[in-house]
Amino acid sequence: MSELTGADLLGELRKVVAPAAAGFAVRDVPSSPGYKVGRGADGVIALLTPADPQPEPPTRLRTLDLDPRVKVTIEDGGRTVEAEHGLVRLRLDDDELLEPFLGVAAAIIRLLGRRPSPGQVSAGMRRLVRIFDPAQPPRGSVLGLWAELVLVLHSADPRALVDAWHAHVDARFDFSAEGSRLEAKATTRDARVHMFNLRQLKPVTGAEVHVASMMTTETGAGRSVGELVEQLESLLSGDGARQMKVHTMVADTLGSDWARHLGRKFDERQARESLVLLEPAQVPQVEEPPSEVLEVSLTVDCTDVPTVRPSRGLAALVGPVAARGRAVGAR
Repeated sequence: MSELTGADLLGELRKVVAPAAAGFAVRDVPSSPGYKVGRGADGVIALLTPADPQPEPPTRLRTLDLDPRVKVTIEDGGRTVEAEHGLVRLRLDDDELLEPFLGVAAAIIRLLGRRPSPGQVSAGMRRLVRIFDPAQPPRGSVLGLWAELVLVLHSADPRALVDAWHAHVDARFDFSAEGSRLEAKATTRDARVHMFNLRQLKPVTGAEVHVASMMTTETGAGRSVGELVEQLESLLSGDGARQMKVHTMVADTLGSDWARHLGRKFDERQARESLVLLEPAQVPQVEEPPSEVLEVSLTVDCTDVPTVRPSRGLAALVGPVAARGRAVGAR
């Protein structure tokens, strides 16, 4: 049986007519007992989950209302009933947010499963808050996120890369694991020009550090951020926690408007064929500044930097040989 997707939820939602009075008109979510999707009389999109026996307080955001346990009136299969559910209400200013929301909703349903334990529904709703109302400003660019997704997708071990992706080990680098750091860089210039923080180019005690460098072009014929996310979700089938992390990384990187950037497309084939690995020590850089200088950013032409082929660590999972092997296996 295939996993539930946002497209499945959209298909059910299209069959729903909003009720004329109060409450919600809903349909059962396929293969997910206890979950329903529908529309409210006030025009909202509604996701109903099993009620949380240990609910946290409701949350109200700009576009979302979340309540882990509430009594609702629903029209289901021609009957009107009252029942306790967890409830997520989405208010749409435009339809651009609908499919991204349903994609995340499907991931939440997969993560919670058929019988969420006490507190799990509340925890799932906290994840929605983090994704749809990030507390921090965006930490990266669309191109940077796209490059990270490409690296994970075509690595020899996507699960290991997801675990290392912005792990709480070393904030300087995109991927961090024990004894290994990896920074993803992509450029749309005609030369291999990248921006670095000077600290990314300095040695890390007890760890090998590498830079994965790609060149690409923004083009309507390319692969979009959203398509890469969907492909990675499929690759992580059955692994709800890692699937949710992918959605969280997208929101953390792009900020509150992440859904509006999912359609940005870049040339994936060009990126994969241009992928090389660099050692930071070989990247041209300036001397260590005085201690009073807290940050130094560099724009560096890496065209003539020698490339390497590491045999261990994170870099060994994403190198050109590993990437080609992954691509063959994915066909």
